[in-house]
Amino acid sequence: MLKKFISFLFLLVFSINIAKSDFKDNIKITIYPTIDKAKAGDEIFFKIQIELAEHWYTYGMVEILGPEGLGPQPTEIKILPEDYFELPTKIYAEKPKIKYDSAFLTNIEYYKKATFFVPVKLKKDFDLSNIKPIANLYLQLCDTVRCLPGEDYKSTTVEKAISFNNKDLENLVLVNVTYDESGFPKNTYANYKPIDNLDKSKVENFSQQTESNKLIEEKKKEGIFSYLWFSMLMGAVSLLTPCVFPMIPITVSFFTKRSEKTKGKGLRDSLVYSLGIILTFTMIGLIVSIIAGPTGISKLATNGWVNLFIAAIFIIFAFNLFGAFEIQIPTSILNILNKKSQGDGIGSVLIMGLVFSLTSFTCTVPFVGSSLISVSSGDWFYPILGMLGFSTVFAAPFFLLALFPTFLNKLPKAGGWMNNIKVVMGFIEIAAAIKFLSNADLYWFFEIISRDLFLSIWIACGILIVLYILGIFRLHHDSPVNSIGTPRIVFAIFFITITVWLYTGLLGKPLGELDSFMPPKDYAVSQSSTLPIFGNLENKNDKWFNNYEEGLKYAKENNLNIFVDFTGWQCTNCRWMEINMFTKSEVAERLEKYVKIKLYTDSRKKEEETNKRFQQERFNSIELPLYVILTPNEELIATKAFTRDKQEFIEFLDKGIK
Repeated sequence: MLKKFISFLFLLVFSINIAKSDFKDNIKITIYPTIDKAKAGDEIFFKIQIELAEHWYTYGMVEILGPEGLGPQPTEIKILPEDYFELPTKIYAEKPKIKYDSAFLTNIEYYKKATFFVPVKLKKDFDLSNIKPIANLYLQLCDTVRCLPGEDYKSTTVEKAISFNNKDLENLVLVNVTYDESGFPKNTYANYKPIDNLDKSKVENFSQQTESNKLIEEKKKEGIFSYLWFSMLMGAVSLLTPCVFPMIPITVSFFTKRSEKTKGKGLRDSLVYSLGIILTFTMIGLIVSIIAGPTGISKLATNGWVNLFIAAIFIIFAFNLFGAFEIQIPTSILNILNKKSQGDGIGSVLIMGLVFSLTSFTCTVPFVGSSLISVSSGDWFYPILGMLGFSTVFAAPFFLLALFPTFLNKLPKAGGWMNNIKVVMGFIEIAAAIKFLSNADLYWFFEIISRDLFLSIWIACGILIVLYILGIFRLHHDSPVNSIGTPRIVFAIFFITITVWLYTGLLGKPLGELDSFMPPKDYAVSQSSTLPIFGNLENKNDKWFNNYEEGLKYAKENNLNIFVDFTGWQCTNCRWMEINMFTKSEVAERLEKYVKIKLYTDSRKKEEETNKRFQQERFNSIELPLYVILTPNEELIATKAFTRDKQEFIEFLDKGIK
């Protein structure tokens, strides 16, 4: 069973992420001859153009090394076949773009598209009708999360020669090429020093370290034990995030049902459950980061199919708790579900560990995402150590919760009231499933499950729980309720209170912690394909921009600092901050002194994919929420992630108030 689970785990991870494609499809190289015929010994020019797919880039022609003696692979060019064309000794290149690279700790040059003119001498007579020249470029291709090893990429040839004159070389940079004894080229600029002439204040702000990243790097420098202790501490802190709360009743209900089938195996199952959380947290984190980069974690947690899978698991467990598999489900499917959910092997326990890990990723990105960023640059030891320490502490309370039903079963006459607890837990799991169905709806932006519909379903579950506790309706395996004792009345009052409280949410009242689990208030109200809560802003200083460039322009015009909120539709921590922190009078007053920009990053919309890349490239972070304070000139003032400490958040906001 363990082997099957591991196979299932790998299949899940690899099916969610796009398989590696032919990376050569991401680049197009074209060579244009500038003459049809020429004699041996003549020098002729070739025009070469490269175009890269969206998100991809390659490096400049001159070697640049960081303080540790490391740097990217510079671009190399030669013309084939070699028996016709000598190696080039100079190349006219388009000026490269420049950015700061946190992996090499230096400014680097890069191209997303470029034009080169390469003069070469002929070894033989050249006739374009007989000889098709090929540009061979040795390039290192990168996207926002990974870099491929250097590789040769060859061009396609345009059939006819193009016109050429010396004006084509204007505004291009002259690169001198020399070769060592082994024939490897070394490129140098003849009269261009872009790194020296660069405005460092702007480039160094291109990639900034967030508060979380800085803290992690500091702990690494302090040593292994300091970093491990910090990882464990972050695991304990993450237990207070909203994603964890739904797993409490779900864990209890799952093991309550299971304890009936696995007498005397409560300790074993609790250990396996905890181990499943630790292993899946670590394995999924590492595997997804290797395949899809650090953003793969957030993509996995927010993926619509993953959320549908989790919702299906919860619904199956709920029906199992109801003892109601006789509902109209095809017999073949019913047999499989019944077997998997009731088996006494450890496979279903490990699957619950997997479900726990997937549901928790969105709230643990501040540490997990920051820790796994270094995987893409080849650092393995600290990410593995950090994930193990983090997930071990994170799983510890759920080891005790998994044991809880075992102790309940040892109490006298547990049968009747234990069955009632299971049914109530089943309704709670139905309510939890709605959260993940909502996540899938948010991922695809169907705008079906609004906040009101979400609340209505939860209210319906509350009403059914109350009616069940009072014996007004019962399931087929329940005994009639002949009298309503004090325990039933107490529990009925408890759930009536919760249901009435949920109803106030339909009337517009805030629901505190619970609001963080629901869709944003204005989601599914507008049928527009744009973000519904941000439109044409009359008083922009009191509203939110959903476009960074527009907000930046307004900030420059009014000389105001910028507050950027990187958020997500499915981000429970983000909802908590918006409802429970931003609404505090002291916080709201300070936010009004900023130009506020809200950038969603977790749906499939193109603009949100752009926001995600911007967050990672500029701030080297994928955590949600991430709050950033910038000057109108885009100089970084401070960053802050999720916090429940109001004073801490106020002190953060005060750093940028003029």
